[in-house]
Amino acid sequence: MKKTIIFCLMLAVSLSAMALSKSKTRTYARFLSDRMAYELDLTPMQYDDCYEINYDFIYLASRVMDDAVYGYMDAIERYYTLLDYRNEDLRYVLNARQYARFLARDYFYSPIYSTGNNWALRIYTIYSNRSFYYFDAPSIFRSYRGAHARTYYNNSYYGNRYANHDRYTGNFRITGTNVMPGRRTNDFGINLKQRGGTTYNNYKNPTANNRTQDTRYRDNSGNKNSPQINHRQQTVPSRSTSTQSTSGTQSRSNTPTTAGSTGSTQRSGQNTGTRGGRR
Repeated sequence: MKKTIIFCLMLAVSLSAMALSKSKTRTYARFLSDRMAYELDLTPMQYDDCYEINYDFIYLASRVMDDAVYGYMDAIERYYTLLDYRNEDLRYVLNARQYARFLARDYFYSPIYSTGNNWALRIYTIYSNRSFYYFDAPSIFRSYRGAHARTYYNNSYYGNRYANHDRYTGNFRITGTNVMPGRRTNDFGINLKQRGGTTYNNYKNPTANNRTQDTRYRDNSGNKNSPQINHRQQTVPSRSTSTQSTSGTQSRSNTPTTAGSTGSTQRSGQNTGTRGGRR
């Protein structure tokens, strides 16, 4: 009996620290990157790189979000460390003009917030139609598995990919700065504590206008790079290996991407919602 209780407790701990599934991570990262491409005028290369960066951030952050939602300081500190890594990587990818616009949009700059005893993506409060995309999926949508994450690089993988960019040089970090307390309250509420507390955070995201447009305007998003992003081929991972592969491709559909589409881009977990916390 005692062994059974210990096993159940260990299982509960392991589940609370479990990351999102790969399919949900892809869905969240694609939606966030699609809106960044729409609002920041990303090129195809920037779009793919932003997807990789968002994928790595969301996947790793989801491991600590349950504890961050409960206000545990160590988990919140880890979250902001991961967020600083992500925002630094994006600083290498975006030019100075794009990055300044990125910083001015809270749903891009700090994309996760707590609500009740769950966590969610802010972008879904701005664009509530989760089945609508302005652009085709990134070319590496299914093949990318985190190979460019900070876990495998001492410095950013993206540091030298945009050498000709006019790079943003202002402050963007949260950890170790005087903006940390306000940022922490905005994202996780006021119920901060060390281990052993029981209360939830009480932050509620303010209602924002829904900016999702009609699907007829998908290829008229205003991004001049839209024709280059859409209708590209998407790499497919080889079944014989779990590493990134560029050997296989899928033809792209020219029809607008919506939920229920039978086109070449499949989106597992598309309509599972934004909740990533305790289930």
